[in-house]
Amino acid sequence: MTATLDNFQRQLSKVIPAPRLLTKLSQRIAFSTDASFYHKVPKLVVQIATREEMQALLRLAQQYEVAVTFRAAGTSLSGQAISDSVLVLLTRDWQHGEVLEQGAKIKLQPGVIGAHANQKLAAYGRKIGPDPASINTCQIGGIAANNASGMCCGVKHNSYHTLDSISFVLADGTHVDTGNAASVAAFRKSHKKLLQALEELAEQVRANPQLSDTIATQFRLKNTMGYGLNALLDYHDGLDILAHLLIGSEGTLGFIADITYRTVAVPQASATGLYLFPDSHAACAVIPALKAIGVEAVELMDDRSLQSVQPLLAKLTPVTPPQGAVALLIEIGRDDHQTLQQALQQLEQRLTSFQALCPMSTDKTTGQALWQIRKGLFPAVGAVRERGTTVIIEDVAVPLEALPDAVIALQDLFDQHGYHEAIIFGHALDGNVHFVFTQGFETPQEKAQYAAFMDAVAKLITERFAGTLKAEHGTGRNMAPYLYAQWGGDGLAVMQRIKALVDPQGILNPGVILNDDPQAHLQDLKLMPPVNATVDACIECGFCEPQCPSLHYTLSPRQRIALMRRNANRSAAEQHAINNDFQHLGIDSCAATGLCATACPVGINTGAWVQELRAEQAQHQRTANWIAGHQQGVESIARFALTAARPLSKLQQKRPELPPAAQQLMTTSATAVHADKVIYFTTCPNRVFATAGQEPLAQVVQRLCAKAGIHLQVVEPKGHCCGQPYLSKGYPSQAEDKQQALRDYLWQLTEQGRYPVVFDASPCALQVHDLEGIQCYELAAFLQQCVASKLHMTPLTEPLMLHVTCSSRHLDQGQSLRALAVQCSTQVIEPEQIQCCGFAGDKGFSQPELNASALAPLAEQVPAHCKHAVSNSRTCEIGLSHHAGKAELSYRHIAYLLDELSSANEQTKELV
Repeated sequence: MTATLDNFQRQLSKVIPAPRLLTKLSQRIAFSTDASFYHKVPKLVVQIATREEMQALLRLAQQYEVAVTFRAAGTSLSGQAISDSVLVLLTRDWQHGEVLEQGAKIKLQPGVIGAHANQKLAAYGRKIGPDPASINTCQIGGIAANNASGMCCGVKHNSYHTLDSISFVLADGTHVDTGNAASVAAFRKSHKKLLQALEELAEQVRANPQLSDTIATQFRLKNTMGYGLNALLDYHDGLDILAHLLIGSEGTLGFIADITYRTVAVPQASATGLYLFPDSHAACAVIPALKAIGVEAVELMDDRSLQSVQPLLAKLTPVTPPQGAVALLIEIGRDDHQTLQQALQQLEQRLTSFQALCPMSTDKTTGQALWQIRKGLFPAVGAVRERGTTVIIEDVAVPLEALPDAVIALQDLFDQHGYHEAIIFGHALDGNVHFVFTQGFETPQEKAQYAAFMDAVAKLITERFAGTLKAEHGTGRNMAPYLYAQWGGDGLAVMQRIKALVDPQGILNPGVILNDDPQAHLQDLKLMPPVNATVDACIECGFCEPQCPSLHYTLSPRQRIALMRRNANRSAAEQHAINNDFQHLGIDSCAATGLCATACPVGINTGAWVQELRAEQAQHQRTANWIAGHQQGVESIARFALTAARPLSKLQQKRPELPPAAQQLMTTSATAVHADKVIYFTTCPNRVFATAGQEPLAQVVQRLCAKAGIHLQVVEPKGHCCGQPYLSKGYPSQAEDKQQALRDYLWQLTEQGRYPVVFDASPCALQVHDLEGIQCYELAAFLQQCVASKLHMTPLTEPLMLHVTCSSRHLDQGQSLRALAVQCSTQVIEPEQIQCCGFAGDKGFSQPELNASALAPLAEQVPAHCKHAVSNSRTCEIGLSHHAGKAELSYRHIAYLLDELSSANEQTKELV
């Protein structure tokens, strides 16, 4: 095998550039896990940029009989996205989407994140049908390959039923686009025998009444157990059959190069509520009535589920659900508010006998909070598990009338097998429930416990309830041994025939869906040794990854944690090598902004862990102490150095050009007592870096406040600092000292907290947002909340580029900055695929590759004649200007544009 793989890699290197062939152990281990509880270390990781590269790779794989596995976002819950052979990833070149027919259809490449597809469709009032809980992270390739569904999707809106056309590559490297007549004609000619064989197989299935009835029955439910045999009943043409078999095939039949969906309408008015029932029978009894009314979703949560999210529930309701109770999260949508109100009246009549934990409400904030509770159930269990255990989620579906008994029967199984923390929740309209429990795999007894439980589940669902063992998450590795239990010999034989026809050499994702080993689900189990208390709760779901600026440069937060976990069981020599690599991959290249925590269901801040590691390595305590004690002088030196070095910085292209040095700060004297007086604190970045061609930011803000009739006092910073640079570099004690000194200084200036303080850089504002006794504003938030409404605005009608900084996302999810931008322009463009710029204080200068990688998608999204670009952090603006792709476009603080476009309104003119 090694020699074969070497030959394969040697030939592949003629097609794929060396940087996209990942061979180092540390890189391969970082991709050895997905969101499941399995672990396989690939021998080679390949990053593919084009369809032609994929075709070449598959031809070589077939020639050398090398197994390949496709991976999208790696949020797979059943082990579909891992390999001990060749793991194939997609570069960012696969993230194109095109809206067609006024939103009625959308054509998407496999690297598009599901939520981003819906963002493209939002203006048309449409969305894609699938809506998995991981939609903010998972990618279209994975959604289609697993036939993912979700809360509101049901059966009729999944990828299978909303497929319009599909472009795919088979194991032999052949590409076909079913939406292109010429491509179809060529494929029908080149693969005539394959298509005929599929048509003959479909005829054989239709001629078997028992098997046909089983297929029809199973696919009336949500069902992703095995291949989509319903394609053999629904279609007669071989290409139609093949196209629909690819949906849900988990990468075992071919590579999906793009897919065109028929979209579904988004309700224009909706309401959400949470209701409590005494038991599952009472809850399930109302579901047919809810279905008849036409609700969008009904999510069931058992009593253990409710207990696991009680802290979140307590924010919405004073009621503590009693033991044995069941809740239903209900969402209803209509085309207009009047129709919605009529439907709500019908709904409330049905629910009048039951307690409302949170009554039906059209408030979007309440609705989002309720859905966050529901989506957080899976990780909530994982976050409180015992150290060293993993979290497992399975999903089954049963006929709706059997749902209450199935819930009770599953709860009995939990107790019988010792899973007392297990919870049940799911999509009640479809009879589809998930169950989550924690499991260790360290000992033979633990493995035996899991094996016995899964055998019992398989028997319960298939024999007693005639249900399906996998409703949404795909067969994967953990249910492959139970394929016969659900489908019997005839169904299994048909699936084996499909695989043999489409992938005769079995090179595509072997061991997934079809697996001859009855113990396959007990092999390659993931161990979860503790790494650090800050991150040990991580379940490796991958929700954090789209937020991370180093994702396409070194490692994501999940990969940092996974690498250190897997490192614990490597040899001493391998550990040494991995630790050396981790210095750059894990520590030095981390922006440490904590943006990952905003997407993590349990709020894990991997950046905080990295800061702890930096603190452990910090070797310059005396230097840090000296700088902290002489910061005012250090800033003067920095401004001098900028002036001297700036001409030279223009001669290189790798790093951003150094900005001009800031001018001497012009402070204002203390004014008389005013109720609306505000203290303005100039932060370190703005004390060192000026904005080229612009007057000092403090003067602009003074002018804006004067227009609004607000008394602004610009104070002398005197070397005070929020402490963030010290914390980021690994000097937490110096950071704490600086913050305390700043607090004492501001306490005096504000007359013991009497006046608010505005900080003019968003990272600094985040660092001090909870200073005891002092009301602190981030500048953009202050302008939006206190100033803009008192101004007369003449907005631009031309494009405005907006970057929402990490710190603004932490502070208010970027709402203030976005609101200001909308007041400044009718065409606000917030680039896709960029959450953090990766400048991270000074890393844009010291490690420019991070900044470049994070902002790689920026330049192509800037309109040709765009003149304006704004943000609210000086250092971020430096990197953004460098990577915008247009020399004439420079990012600056939004206050500059606000000042240019505003004047005092009639109500405040008298105060100016």
